[in-house]
Amino acid sequence: MQKYAFITSTGTNIGKTFLTAMLIKRAIKINHKVNALKPIISGFNINDLNVTDTGIILDSLKGSINDIDKISPWRFRDPLSPDMAAKNEEKTINFTDLVNFCINNINNKNYDLTLIEGVGGTMVPINEKYTIMDLIIALNIPVILTIGSYLGSISHTLNAYEILNKHNINVSSVVMMQSEINDVGCEATLNSLENYIKDSPIIYFKRNDIDYLKVDKILNYL
Repeated sequence: MQKYAFITSTGTNIGKTFLTAMLIKRAIKINHKVNALKPIISGFNINDLNVTDTGIILDSLKGSINDIDKISPWRFRDPLSPDMAAKNEEKTINFTDLVNFCINNINNKNYDLTLIEGVGGTMVPINEKYTIMDLIIALNIPVILTIGSYLGSISHTLNAYEILNKHNINVSSVVMMQSEINDVGCEATLNSLENYIKDSPIIYFKRNDIDYLKVDKILNYL
């Protein structure tokens, strides 16, 4: 049985790529054939590939530098929203091409797990007309919503969760990564969120915590 997930978040630097890497490594270890993409990346520098999101995903897949285009065909230099980063290079991201790229990967029967990591948060602009939310709607696959434990995360999380629900998107899990700055605590944040999020399990990871029992739960929820 093939499984898919779109990994999005409430913003940038929340922990999407760390989570994606954990899921890839665990799935490979339990003998899944894994495909993982980050179609759009900004702030990309080929000279620092190993510390980029694309490089981390590539390393988790045990891929080579020749696979960059397969993972991240839309790469931009400036660490800005995709629409702004593309404009700075006098480019634009064709939404139809982006959707087709993702769907072709989803439909690839050589893999039993396909993970697609978004860029920035749920509502970040892709171009002058479309946002990541539009891509999620077009793909219509389960979403893993990645959140932080920073002050303000509860409001950001509930806003993102509400818009996903509004569009009938299956949020298979909400995954909290402990924040480095303004952390108010995973347990306290979880206790508050559980008053409002009733239909999706919430799982948290403390900083530098790789709990594969929790990773297995996330995979099983797909």
